[in-house]
Amino acid sequence: MRRAITATIGGVRDVAFGRLAWFALLNLILALALTGGAAFAVIRYGVPLIPDGAGWLGLVSTAGEVAASVVLVVLAIALSPAASILVGGLLFDLAAERVEKSVGAPPARAVPLGEGVANGLKIALPALLLNLLVIPLYFVPVVNLIVFIGLNGALMGREYATLAAARQMSFKEAVRLRNRHAGSVFLVGLACSVIPFFAPLVGASAMVRLVQALPRPDAAGRRPG
Repeated sequence: MRRAITATIGGVRDVAFGRLAWFALLNLILALALTGGAAFAVIRYGVPLIPDGAGWLGLVSTAGEVAASVVLVVLAIALSPAASILVGGLLFDLAAERVEKSVGAPPARAVPLGEGVANGLKIALPALLLNLLVIPLYFVPVVNLIVFIGLNGALMGREYATLAAARQMSFKEAVRLRNRHAGSVFLVGLACSVIPFFAPLVGASAMVRLVQALPRPDAAGRRPG
C-alpha cells in the first residue's frame, strides 16, 4: 500500500506542478471537447424527438425534457472516463517517457503512434461499454458513486499498469507483474478514478513509479533471488 500511495502522490505532483502539466492541459481540452460533443449530439438530435403539445401532452413533453436533461447529465458522467482515457491513451507513452527519465528507469522501447492509438482504444472501449452497461445504477444515490469509482478504478489500474510495465518488459511479464501486485495496482487505479479528465496522465506517472518500485518476477513467474 505504501508503494501505491507514494506512486500516486508522485503522479499528482507531476500533473499539477511538474513535467506533465502541459500534457494535462491538452488532455483536459480534448477530453472536454469529446464529452461536450457527445452531449451536444444528444441535445441536438434527441430532445427534438420529444413531442410538443397542450394539456396532458404538454405535461408529458415537459416531463420528457426534464428526464432528457437528467439522462444527459448521467450520460456525460458515463462518457467522461472513456473520453479522458481515449485522449490520455494517446499521450500515455509520451508522459511515461518523461517520468521514466526523471526516476532513472532503464530506457524503454519506442512505441509507434499506431500502437499508442491502439492502446488508447484498448483501454477506452471497455471503459465506455461497461459504463454504458451500468448506467441504470448511476441513477441510484450512493450506489452510483461506488460503482463509478470502483469500476473505473479497476479498469484504469489494470490497463495503466500493463502499459507502463510493457515498456520495460514483455507483455506476458507485464501481465504477470500486474497480477502479482493486484492490490497496489487497484489502489493507484482507484485514486485515478476520482481525478476527472487528468486520470490518464496521473496514471501514467504513478504506474511508471509503481512499476519501478515493485520487485520483478523472473521468466518462470517467480521472484528473483
